[in-house]
Amino acid sequence: MIFQLLRSILVLAGTITGVALSYSVIDNYPDIVKEAIPLENPNFVFIVLLGFLGYLLCSMVGRELNEWLEKKIEETNIYDLTWSSVGFVSGILVANLLFIPFYIIMFKEAGKISSQDQYINSLVPLFNLTLPIVFNLLLAYIGVKITLRYKKYNKMANRVEGSASSKLVDTSAIVDGRFAELYRHGFIDGNILVPNFILDELMLLANSDNIDKSKRGFKGLETVESLKKSFPDTFIIVNNDFKEVNEVEGKLFRLALDLNASIITQDYNTKKMAELENIKVLNLNELTNALKPIFVSNEDIEIKVVKRGKEERQGVGFMSDGTMVVVEDGGEMVGQVVKAKVSNILQTGAGRIVFCRIGEKKA
Repeated sequence: MIFQLLRSILVLAGTITGVALSYSVIDNYPDIVKEAIPLENPNFVFIVLLGFLGYLLCSMVGRELNEWLEKKIEETNIYDLTWSSVGFVSGILVANLLFIPFYIIMFKEAGKISSQDQYINSLVPLFNLTLPIVFNLLLAYIGVKITLRYKKYNKMANRVEGSASSKLVDTSAIVDGRFAELYRHGFIDGNILVPNFILDELMLLANSDNIDKSKRGFKGLETVESLKKSFPDTFIIVNNDFKEVNEVEGKLFRLALDLNASIITQDYNTKKMAELENIKVLNLNELTNALKPIFVSNEDIEIKVVKRGKEERQGVGFMSDGTMVVVEDGGEMVGQVVKAKVSNILQTGAGRIVFCRIGEKKA
């Protein structure tokens, strides 16, 4: 409601300014107006034209400003909004305290300003009204920026954003996208932090000449945008950077240590390097493997043989979750569903491999 009111005031001021300027031009340069507008009533057309131009320009500016403000408020988490409100109010108070002498000068001296053009004189009260408003908004904006800057380095803010439940997400996890679904369904709790240098890496991927890399980059950016809109209070973009560190992984580890946060990744090497730094790591691949069905020796399973294995008589199939099943004596049954008995289970870095012996053909 307040935004609509401000927009209406801006539009009204623009329209009045356009009409006043048109009267001033007509009064001082009547011949130019008649030559420029060869119509029956050029003065009226000129007044309507400038009034409409002022209305149109201020309406466009007001609409864009309104949409920008509402979008910012919608996407900003409540913690930042609180700090921004404190800065806004502080800026307004400081602006009015500083503007007291100007108020006195303006209404005593500026009010006496006169011109031979009566229409220019009519704009003086409008100027006296808009100048304090602009000054207040400028100081309010500066107050918001200063307060947010202070918040970033405030110990309390670091304790909230860097608590044990907070989690930093690296590029591989964002591109993979599985963590987003886990977060949406509540399997990952706490604040999710995405550093700016990770967003820069996603932008580089999106702008890559390689089509596959570009798709991965765009997918990652879409994931970030979607989560930011859905969870503005807990999905936080972190501006911390470490210029002296060149590698993205090094920056990620430094930030995790500073904020006492864990890291969500899909990359095995990142996990190992982070553990050397005593940083807690949540590896999505390990989670996927942990959720796969657990088989025991001599358990009966049904599997479709889709291709031949490395050995001559081996066949290979896959469970619905992607687990590889190696079927002994199944090399000749490609395309068929067979009953098999589990003989061995091998856990590798890439996942779990189930070895079984064929029992009988099902179909």
